[in-house]
Amino acid sequence: MDKEVKGTKIIQFHGEEFVLSSDRVLYYPSEHTLILSDIHLGKAGHFRKNGIPVPIQINQDNLDRLNSCIQKFNPKKLIFLGDLFHSESNSEWDDFRDWRSGHSARSMTLVLGNHELYSAQKYEGLGLEVVNWLDINGLRLQHEPENTQSRPFNGNSNPASISESSASASISGHLHPGVKLAGKGRQSLILPCFAHYLHQLILPAFGTFTGLHLITLKEAEQLYAIAEDELIALK
Repeated sequence: MDKEVKGTKIIQFHGEEFVLSSDRVLYYPSEHTLILSDIHLGKAGHFRKNGIPVPIQINQDNLDRLNSCIQKFNPKKLIFLGDLFHSESNSEWDDFRDWRSGHSARSMTLVLGNHELYSAQKYEGLGLEVVNWLDINGLRLQHEPENTQSRPFNGNSNPASISESSASASISGHLHPGVKLAGKGRQSLILPCFAHYLHQLILPAFGTFTGLHLITLKEAEQLYAIAEDELIALK
């Protein structure tokens, strides 16, 4: 992507160019790679099993949105930064298996998260590479963020990390970052966002059926709020 289009923002992060998208994904042009986190497939089925009437189409809606992102960016590779599945569900696994078969020519990697109930072998059976972390061009891709202090990435605070790392920064998910925007009077709006720190970038949850962890403007170098198909730079 040579220029920004509606709903995108091109940023430089530790010497690499990335495209933030209001679709809740990160595109890495030089690597032809689409990066996303926290889809939480199967979460709707989990609630339905416990008697909570959550719309069953949530799972398919997330896969349809992912199809749209693939069509938009045409990546050669997808990287899921953990929490691909929230719970075990045969029907929702079948949906994912069918979706994967439709994109069999694309390389896919799963960085393990804290909600991965399926075995690595089951994911590998669908042609996904499964890892605890991934280092690309001096950046550590992992599920959980480092602490958000403005200091160099040290590669030690994530239990999946190696003690000596050449990575200078990290890209992660897990937090489901969100920001609260105040309006007139007592009106406010809470939106998902990208959180850009000096040495790390935290992605919003791709899944729409997830909560949000509020981050203030004082904490991050920059926040990018997602308002439907718009991306709003804050601070």
